[in-house]
Amino acid sequence: MLTRLSRASSLVLTVLMLVTLVPFRVFAEEGMFLPDAVASLPFDKLAKRGLKLKATDIYDPNGVSLKDAVVIVGGGTGEFVSPEGLLLTNHHVAFDGLVSASSPANDYGTKGFAAKTRAEELPAQGYTVTITQDLKDVTSEVLNGVSDSLSPAERARAIATKTQAIEAAGENEAEGILARVLPMNDGLLYYKFTYLVLRDVRIVYAPPKNIGFYGGDPDNFEWPRHCGDFTFMRAYVGANGKPADYSTGNVPYKPKKFLTLSMEGIKENDFMMVMGYPGSTRRYRESYSVAYNQDIAMPFLVDLYTYRIQALQNAGKNDPALRVQLQSDIFSLNNELKNYEGSVVAMRRADLVRQKREEEAAFKRWLDADPTRKAKYGEVLPALDKAYQELTATAQRDLLTQQMLGASDLLAIASFAQRVAADKEKPEAERNPALSAAVIQRVRAQLAGVVGKRNATAERELLTYLLRKADELPAGQKIDFAEKRFGNLQGEARRRAEEDFARAAIDSKRYSTAEGIAGLFDLSTAQMREQREPLVDFAIELSNEGQLIAPRQQAFNATVQRWRPLLVQGMTEMKGTKPYPDANRTLRFTYGEVKGYIPRDAAIYLPFTSLSGVIEKDTGREPFDAPEKLKQLYRARDFGPYALKGDVPVNFLSTTDIIGGNSGSPILNGRGEQVGIVFDGNYEGLGNDFFYNEEKGRTISVDIRYVLFVTDKFGGAGYILKELDIKGMASGRTATAGKK
Repeated sequence: MLTRLSRASSLVLTVLMLVTLVPFRVFAEEGMFLPDAVASLPFDKLAKRGLKLKATDIYDPNGVSLKDAVVIVGGGTGEFVSPEGLLLTNHHVAFDGLVSASSPANDYGTKGFAAKTRAEELPAQGYTVTITQDLKDVTSEVLNGVSDSLSPAERARAIATKTQAIEAAGENEAEGILARVLPMNDGLLYYKFTYLVLRDVRIVYAPPKNIGFYGGDPDNFEWPRHCGDFTFMRAYVGANGKPADYSTGNVPYKPKKFLTLSMEGIKENDFMMVMGYPGSTRRYRESYSVAYNQDIAMPFLVDLYTYRIQALQNAGKNDPALRVQLQSDIFSLNNELKNYEGSVVAMRRADLVRQKREEEAAFKRWLDADPTRKAKYGEVLPALDKAYQELTATAQRDLLTQQMLGASDLLAIASFAQRVAADKEKPEAERNPALSAAVIQRVRAQLAGVVGKRNATAERELLTYLLRKADELPAGQKIDFAEKRFGNLQGEARRRAEEDFARAAIDSKRYSTAEGIAGLFDLSTAQMREQREPLVDFAIELSNEGQLIAPRQQAFNATVQRWRPLLVQGMTEMKGTKPYPDANRTLRFTYGEVKGYIPRDAAIYLPFTSLSGVIEKDTGREPFDAPEKLKQLYRARDFGPYALKGDVPVNFLSTTDIIGGNSGSPILNGRGEQVGIVFDGNYEGLGNDFFYNEEKGRTISVDIRYVLFVTDKFGGAGYILKELDIKGMASGRTATAGKK
């Protein structure tokens, strides 16, 4: 399943900011193009392949286009499919909302959900819908006055100041308008994106988990797939039409554009296109970054996720309510784990480090051939090499320390409180605005919710595991405070001491309530130390260690921000090409075709699956436990108007270039009609953060006919179809709910 941007992703945000690579050669279908680049695509060639639209039908900076129907929802992408704010996305994108609203008596994550009326629609806690209003190249404005004479740190500060000013000028909180200035390819370009953010999002219909995630982890990232990974949601606004928090008085949002669905079907080699919000690719970076990720960062995350999954599963084993609460976290972690495992395999199999080093050697020869080029770009690779040498010297220790802070919500809050206390002791002019009274008040307001959702057992086990990993660090990277506590102990004696300490810190009686934790913000650093409380002492130690890590990270980031844009610029000049920017959670367009692939010797994968394949896989046991009603519909051949040659299409493959964050994106035919929903990539295509595998990389989508079949015939929610604009129903046939 395509990696969505989930709570699990927050564990690795810092790590992922440091990664990657790939060759600059552009393959036939490679490319995640910004909307303003669509007009420069070869439309004459695309028309021959089946594209029937003009560039302005896809993106029109002065009018309504497809881009207005495609939105960010939760950790993925969604698309408006009715004039009443109804949108489609993935089941796994909406899963957090289903789980948050669940209880042992109403486990919506497992059983699914159907609202018979608007009043019954389920509030999706924590979800927003974000709509791109405008995008603009502001590179000259951001870099005005940023000269090569500035040090990397000075340059980073100057750019940050400029971007913050542009964002502040473009925002209007009362109107729900958000502005973000984002670098493209690490600062080669800068774009300002203006968004409308809707805060009231509700779930309308979600199939049960044994349709929405049929095949579970065994089928995740695999083909053939037989998964109905979709959910209908709806966006609401206040009665005045402006964004508002949830209220029964709110009304459905009226989108500028909504998509038409096509029942006419697809065939192999048909032209396909996708619009969505891919999360992150790093395809133009240096060999040092690839080696760091392949050999250090990603294997570390694989080990961490493996343990976390085990700890969460153990925690919920004998507690049904907790098991329901944890299923979303476990789902996300399993998805991330398989993605990282597969990516490491793919990077090594493709020998990407060697490939990139060969490109860098060619780059050096190109520079040596021209003194002017060498003067401009000659320092790029040596500077990046040095930065990664310094990063790698403390990488294992730094990664582990950062994860300790995330091992427990209590630790994170206590560490934040310590930073607040230390900041209060500074002169007014030197205080950190990120630790202001307003920020502290917002944190205080969230404490009750944090405490209510804590899982002390899983936190304790994770902290114990991380302390054990600290003992395994090489001699030159030991964590000082951990060695002071446990360094005089060996073997089982140290293990017991680590377990006892983790228990004392995580199970703190003094800080087991929101009121108790809130009291930390009233203490000075000295008062915190005087408590001799394991939780607080450890939080202070972690915070102090973090203060040592932060300058190193800032120096590293400033260095790569200075030199990476020049690397992309120099490589582009050498190749004579203009690369599309790496994905960074902004709206992108990509195209390809319906196509199978050869996964390995003597095997051929066709690009389509059907309902008969769902039944073939059924074992009656999770995750291959097809619902009984679905099997009854199959046996009775009760397919309504959704069948093709006596079977219902389920999933299909295409060569479109997608990544995590694209989950829920519409996949469209050449007329711009939605024929499916993107939900996964294949295992052979993993590593696509770093490179595009033209031969084997594929997008996996749910056929829109399966979406409609499940909603109508299985879910009994055919009334939803009345809102939809559906093209291509067979003559004389209608959905159960009747024509629109």
